[in-house]
Amino acid sequence: MSRNTIKILLIEDNEVDARLIREYLLDASRKENGVSSAMFDLTWKNSLSSGLEFLTQEDVDAVLLDLNLPDSFGLETFSKIHKKKAKIPILILTGLSDRELAMKAVREGAGDYLLKGEVDGILLSRSISYAIERKKSEEELRLAQNNLEKKVHERTIELKERYDEIEQLVYAISHDLILPLVTIKGFLGYLKKDVASGSRQRIEIDIGLMGDAVERMEALLVRALDISSIGKLSNTRERVLYGELVKEALSLAADKIRSSGAKITVADDFPMVSVDRPRIVDVLVNLIENCIRYASNNGPLQIEIGYQANGGETVFFVKDDGLGIDPIMQKNIFRLFYRGSEAEDSHAGLALSRRIIEVHGGRIWIESVVNKGCAVCFTIP
Repeated sequence: MSRNTIKILLIEDNEVDARLIREYLLDASRKENGVSSAMFDLTWKNSLSSGLEFLTQEDVDAVLLDLNLPDSFGLETFSKIHKKKAKIPILILTGLSDRELAMKAVREGAGDYLLKGEVDGILLSRSISYAIERKKSEEELRLAQNNLEKKVHERTIELKERYDEIEQLVYAISHDLILPLVTIKGFLGYLKKDVASGSRQRIEIDIGLMGDAVERMEALLVRALDISSIGKLSNTRERVLYGELVKEALSLAADKIRSSGAKITVADDFPMVSVDRPRIVDVLVNLIENCIRYASNNGPLQIEIGYQANGGETVFFVKDDGLGIDPIMQKNIFRLFYRGSEAEDSHAGLALSRRIIEVHGGRIWIESVVNKGCAVCFTIP
């Protein structure tokens, strides 16, 4: 049976007590209920200062501590060690007269206390082992609590972002819907007058402007429906070759690609992915159309659709050689209804794409330099 070595620091100014502790641990190393499960490696220091100095240089599994030392006395002795090495279990060695003091140390974080004169090898060995295991459990619990708090904090931030987006959506709908309604109402009045006057040309202009207003309303309502449905991915994802998704997206964006004159380069060895197929196709269409939207005037736009292995994960990308995105904008461009300027349209397509990728459990980000193109990268676990 293999045996673990447990490193112990004993801080005790009484040499006789120190020798007894060493003998007890040697005896425990040799035999406990017929079988020794651990070896104890003991280091002895006779003052708090020398003990603290040792702890700055060496790691130990536990500390056996006498509270009354030449350079420190009482509960303060424990506190000084505990503040420096809170993760190391500390067992208090005390006389019967100091039992109350030892119990206070336990309440403040000591692993246990042992009465001198009532200790033997088996009791000492078990107390040390239990204190070590208890400290490990406490540390694991602390880490779990920290992770939970971190997740709660992240989720709170995410929920706030979603709430802010809903507020923006309600405002945008209420604000933007009013404008085409005002247009329609106004031109209905003009239409009545123009019908009465028999001006065919004016009637056609009125109807055309009212039609444009209706199209703006329709586009806004479609966007609202898209936003409300994000997160409701189909229960069963489809396992599909990523290249098929790219092919479908290129087909849907074919008219805009043709009219822009963009040149498309596509990788030929894409991996399989498990996704909500229509949603990921939507992401690719949005990214391709954004490339076209921000094309420069320096020759035909070049768009590359591919992937690369990065740190054990697959990173997909849609890359162009267009205008690029300013670093200041990159931080906010995935926000719903974000506008780079008052004259610029909302980047809702990027916000929707981010939501789709996040619901899949992935990440999405931008790598870009102004006037040197842009790559939108994302992962699909």
